[in-house]
This record gives sequence, C-alpha cells and structure tokens, in this order.
Amino acid sequence: MGSGDDRFGIDDTTCSEVPDEEELMTEITDIHLTPSEHQRIKDLVNSPQLDRIKGHDRRYLVAGAGGNTGAATRRKTVYDLLDSRSAPPAVAMQLEDFGLTPEEIRLWTRVFDILCGMATHIVAVIEDFDGGYVWELGLLFAPSYRAKAWVLKRRYPDEETERERYDNGTGASHVELLLTGDHSLEWTGVTELRTVVDEIP
Repeated sequence: MGSGDDRFGIDDTTCSEVPDEEELMTEITDIHLTPSEHQRIKDLVNSPQLDRIKGHDRRYLVAGAGGNTGAATRRKTVYDLLDSRSAPPAVAMQLEDFGLTPEEIRLWTRVFDILCGMATHIVAVIEDFDGGYVWELGLLFAPSYRAKAWVLKRRYPDEETERERYDNGTGASHVELLLTGDHSLEWTGVTELRTVVDEIP
C-alpha cells in the first residue's frame, strides 16, 4: 500500500494521519452539502445496494485498503468470509460498493458514518497507517461505534517493521483503544487471517 486513497487510486497524502474522534466528528458536522449532494446521499441510502443489506441479522461493514494491492485482496477475503455466513443470515458491505467516485470525496465521510450506524459489526482490516483509508478509523473512536468495532491487525515478524508500519504519533492514544482489547485480533498471513475472522460473532 502506498500513501493516498487506495480505494480510488488517487493521491491524497493529507489523509495519512489517523484523525481522533473530535476531529472526525467536526469534519462530519462541518460538511455543508449542496442540494445535489444531499440528493446524492439520499439516492445512495435508498439504492438497491442498500436494500440488499436490510433484513439481515448481521450486517458487517468492512473497512481497509482498496485498489489493486495485496492488502486489498486480503481485505476482500474478509469481506467474502463474512458475506457468506448463513447462521444467522449475514451480509457484508464496504464503502466502495455504493459507487462513490473520487470527485465525491466530500461525501465519503458522511456515507461511511451512515453505514457505521446501519452495521451490527464494523470490521477494520489494518496492515499499516500509510493509506488514505485510515481516516475511516477515526470514526471508530466514537463510543457508539467502538463497541461494535473489530480490528484485524496484521502483525509483522520484527519490532522494527511493526513500528514502521504503525508509527502514528498524532493518533497514538486513540489508535491504542482500537488495537488492544477483546475486539482486536492479530494475524500474520492469509491462513491466520481466515482463522481470526471466525472469532468475530
């Protein structure tokens, strides 16, 4: 993964620091949408894609790297495993399922917030803090979402690499809340990743 937003292949290095809860909530409330943007969000939340999600006992929102990367492939593995659960009936979703484009970057945070509210479980697949997707983590600091957030954190074989991948002084205290506790599961490779997914209810 490189810096920038891997979901849409754009270079947005300003997203490389994990925002804290206050910063992200301020960002959400400070967004003043145009009438057309309000309509766009309304259309998204009433789309057939969202209809697919309704009626399931378990609704998993999967966050993490996108694009054509190994990290995105591993995240897709988690998505597919959760989406295939049938007891109870489950469905997985991710922000890019809803067709947002790079030109609609102002809407991403608002739509992600809506999806967090709809999800019964929010699953973040984390391999580093060097991608544009990390702003999504900020919303998970909110107490209302933290309780249903699960973090699947990649563990590296040596401490130096671990520090390099997860060095983020600005958000360290908030990140610590996500990377510790019963809802944080570590993995080293795809086989172990599949195993830890089984621990998510």
